[in-house]
Amino acid sequence: MSLRREITGLAALIIFAVCIFWRHGDWLSAVVAAAAFFFAQAEIYGLLSMPRRRPLLIWQNVLAALFFVFTVLHNLTAIIGILFLFFWGSCLISMRHTVKGSRYEIAIHGLLLIYLLLPLASFVYLRSIPNGPYYLFFMLAVACFTDIGAYYGGRLFGRHKLAPVISPNKTWEGAVCGVLLTVAAVCLAAVCQHAWSGGTLWLPGPDRYLHLILLTILLSAVGQIGDLCESSMKRDAGIKDSGSTITGHGGFLDMMDAMLFIGPAMFVYSMLG
Repeated sequence: MSLRREITGLAALIIFAVCIFWRHGDWLSAVVAAAAFFFAQAEIYGLLSMPRRRPLLIWQNVLAALFFVFTVLHNLTAIIGILFLFFWGSCLISMRHTVKGSRYEIAIHGLLLIYLLLPLASFVYLRSIPNGPYYLFFMLAVACFTDIGAYYGGRLFGRHKLAPVISPNKTWEGAVCGVLLTVAAVCLAAVCQHAWSGGTLWLPGPDRYLHLILLTILLSAVGQIGDLCESSMKRDAGIKDSGSTITGHGGFLDMMDAMLFIGPAMFVYSMLG
């Protein structure tokens, strides 16, 4: 990992830390999600070689911002309404401007909902509920330590390719190292918190560490699937990075690839829990 990548990652970590621990972090997370959507949306259109129509971009960004606001407010009626308006309005704008390529452009509107808008909203929602700061802290730790462990583990021990067509540098050994480092880091944080305050993240009960280990393994694996998914799209498009917005990381999609899968998985976990 280059120095620029690490510096940029540290800056992003500080922003996430404020979102997690500040008492108004739920609203700040909505602002961060709206900004991430703005940049990542443009990257998706570029990645899929589709024209960026100004009316379409304005419509989608305005609706996305409103969507995050009502997510913080937990207004389910408004949330559902905005989802339909987002898709219907985007389709109308596409049909007004073109017929050629409209099937791909309309499909992208659905992709934006499932791959970008809803995953980002899961972070905003999770921050706004009880135990939300713990959830966000945990997800960020899983994403960061999985990435670090997979990178250095792959360089030191990598022998067997994980997905040679999609990402030749990723190995099974690196993937396992990413999971192991993440489990160790999360458990260490939980033990330190328990020694300091008597709590263990959001988990009570005698089996809390087993619960935490199993959830960490699951989310670490899910995050690596998200990484491979974005790599697959870039490989198909013949590009190295989704954009150049973030120094050392490429684009917002490059930085959020794992989190876009971890967020919805954690949302499902919180609903089941």
